Amino acid sequence: MNSTRRQFLSAALGAAAVPLLPRHSFARAAALGPATDRVLVLVDLAGGNDGLNTVVPFRNERYQALRPTLRLAASDLLALDGELGLRREMRGLKELYDRGRMAVVQGVGYPGPDRSHFRSSDIWHTGSLAPESATTGWIGRLCGCEGIAAPARTPALMLGSGKVPILLVGERGPAPQIDRIESLSLPTGPADAGAAARGDAMRALARGAAPSAPALDFLRGTSRAAHEAAAQVERAAAQGRTDSAYPASALGSELKLAAQLLAGGLDCSAYYVQQPGYDTHAFQAPVHALLLQDLSDALAAFWSDVEAAGAAHRVVVLVWSEFGRRLAENGSQGTDHGAAAPVFLIGGAVKGGIVGAHPSLEERDLDPERDARFSVDFRSIYAALLEDWIGVPARLVLGEAPAKLPLLRREA
Repeated sequence: MNSTRRQFLSAALGAAAVPLLPRHSFARAAALGPATDRVLVLVDLAGGNDGLNTVVPFRNERYQALRPTLRLAASDLLALDGELGLRREMRGLKELYDRGRMAVVQGVGYPGPDRSHFRSSDIWHTGSLAPESATTGWIGRLCGCEGIAAPARTPALMLGSGKVPILLVGERGPAPQIDRIESLSLPTGPADAGAAARGDAMRALARGAAPSAPALDFLRGTSRAAHEAAAQVERAAAQGRTDSAYPASALGSELKLAAQLLAGGLDCSAYYVQQPGYDTHAFQAPVHALLLQDLSDALAAFWSDVEAAGAAHRVVVLVWSEFGRRLAENGSQGTDHGAAAPVFLIGGAVKGGIVGAHPSLEERDLDPERDARFSVDFRSIYAALLEDWIGVPARLVLGEAPAKLPLLRREA
């Protein structure tokens, strides 16, 4: 059995068969949420993106003083307004912004920021300020909601070969994961003389052609669900079409696959991809430029395919990182772990533009670690996506959370 198919089926079987994680009562109420064809695409910039050199306050004298070698001038940027600009490598995202398809939410973070990659990521992935006590992620809990966890659905899917994060772990296990469609094939074990017979037996089990017994019926049901989930992905991939030119990168391949599955009609509520590499402690400038160009080009190509498929009204993209970087550059022409950072939202239903004020860089306004203070709690973004996009009460997934931000058009 090839590894990708094995991972996909193991996740699907685990989710269907074994209650691996304790139940969360706030995510198990009756009428948890309506069935929906709306989709979230989640793009995780792993490592801590330098928000200050992504959405750049180029006229700010403090910015210029804090970044003697890393500062970007107006000529290096694509202006969003008279004070802020995206770095020039982000032309694809700037075009989406100009069309009103992208929102830039400034100063996003949470109280008592943690500068550990692991704990900060867990906070964002669980939607909890106490991730040590969480056993599921906010998307995993969403996928347990009635209407989202409907029969014959793949509620969430990870695209890529990395470890499935807690973000996608629900009460019964992690969401399925695939890397390449080409690697999905019927799992029959080694390519030997018995492969055909094993394949026939597995198909018979899934069809219910084998003798009946309680334990066997249980296994048959989970096997059927897992194989059907894999078959749905294969069918959608075969039917979906993408015409855009994606960058030759892992992120480009994963977003192309997401566009292909969307265009092919896969019934899935959330896709997750990760772009690593943002932990830029030394010689940040060239690395950061390449990362953001890859991000921008891949998202622009993805959105072009979404629009070509007539799905712009169904898709919202969320782009975030576990934390920003320090305001002052370090002695290695890089930046160290920081706190608040911008978040991007892309979609036909998104209220485009700049949301909130850029965090103050003045010394008197900084936190005790001399980082910019957050002004937007990340959970208020999650709450908006849950309530105004998916149609699930935020409290059922997040528990107690700040009030949602008005990020989506009312008619959405």
